[in-house]
Amino acid sequence: MESIKDPSDVAAFSNGVAPAGDVAIPLIEPEARSPRRGGWYTKLVAHYLKRNAARAAASPAKADPRTASDRAISAIRWACIKSAISGATAGSVSTSATIFTAETEGLGAIVAGPIAALAIGGEMLYRSAVHVDLSCELASIFDVRFDPGDSSDIWRLYALAFGTHQHESESEDPGRALVHDVTHAEAEQIGEKIGQKVLGESVMRNIVPVLGIFASAVTNYRMTHRLGDTVRRYMRYQRALDDASSRACAACVDHLDLVIEGMWFIFTADGKLSPEEAAFLAHMLKKLDTLQRHAVLARFIEDEHDWSERIKTAIPEALRDEFLYVLEVAAAVDKEVGLPERKILRRASESFGREFSAARVERMIKEFEDFGVLEPPVQPHAE
Repeated sequence: MESIKDPSDVAAFSNGVAPAGDVAIPLIEPEARSPRRGGWYTKLVAHYLKRNAARAAASPAKADPRTASDRAISAIRWACIKSAISGATAGSVSTSATIFTAETEGLGAIVAGPIAALAIGGEMLYRSAVHVDLSCELASIFDVRFDPGDSSDIWRLYALAFGTHQHESESEDPGRALVHDVTHAEAEQIGEKIGQKVLGESVMRNIVPVLGIFASAVTNYRMTHRLGDTVRRYMRYQRALDDASSRACAACVDHLDLVIEGMWFIFTADGKLSPEEAAFLAHMLKKLDTLQRHAVLARFIEDEHDWSERIKTAIPEALRDEFLYVLEVAAAVDKEVGLPERKILRRASESFGREFSAARVERMIKEFEDFGVLEPPVQPHAE
């Protein structure tokens, strides 16, 4: 990741022209001048998704002996350090500008003001670029690919990670409304909200001299770490459940709605949906047509009894092991299976005339803890 070499680069970036010298944030003229809706954040994300996709196509990933978990933690740590340094740098420039203005009795503001503004803007752009690069790197680690032509997955994830879409504080709904909202949200709408949020907090924490240096560094580190953890967990979910559901969905193509319902009950068994769970359910719902999607969302309720009765007759004998395997992976992927989740797995197993194996689920959990993915692949119901 290159760095911003000159504050004037920020102005050049925003005008859609190439800055002089080395460029940290490459030219995004096509995105910047696009007539489509969306603010600076939407266009920045679109550009970096395309850039990372092009890099991945041109240079296949090198073999790395470390586990996916270790590589993901390392990637998040380095992104946090880069964000913290950029925050401290912006805070330092802002503080220096304030001191210079005070020492010149306000006359220095003519020069110091624009410099401080460019430093804050540059930090904001650089940190946002670091976040997108980190997201793409984590996707690559877990062998998940973002499609530059359809960035809906990353926007749903960012909507939840940045809090533009979240649970209503006093609602008892475990997440149905949240999944509905994030499934139907537009990328431009999400991008504009995130852009406004990032801009506002960047200005606020750099406006206080001296304290802004530490506040920016610490806040950048924590924000990047929180985003990285959310994206890392989501990638683990998508890798594991896409692997599991690809077989089940191919076999149960006419019963995908029941697969998604089962995931809902597993995810909400221990309370409200986490951001990565909500994002993955939205990802799965997009595979259904509009009518099916609305029907499944209407069946996102708290009691799984009706669902467990329907799968008795809907899922043929030949598909039941695959169906249960998806549910077991959904329960194990967060590396903790509580009593409510075990109850749902046991009920589904009984509906299919199977015996629930806690040991099999525990083995999955251990693989997620040790490797971050199910490696080698766990065969359904293989003891």
